[in-house]
Amino acid sequence: MAICRLCGHEFDETKEELLECNCGCGSDKVLCPNCGYDVRVKSNVARRPKTEEEMGFFGKLINKLRMDTN
Repeated sequence: MAICRLCGHEFDETKEELLECNCGCGSDKVLCPNCGYDVRVKSNVARRPKTEEEMGFFGKLINKLRMDTN
């Protein structure tokens, strides 16, 4: 269960959709269904890495630069 720091609403974070990150690294935040404030999800579960199609522009650029330096 997650608790919103803004309004104090307690909700099940597994039913909410994760917010997208612009850099493509993945996000650990969900929106509070009561007020819309972004709440960080505390989870020990490893997330699958995003595919290149799911990454934003900066994620693709960073991957390309990493490949070129090896």
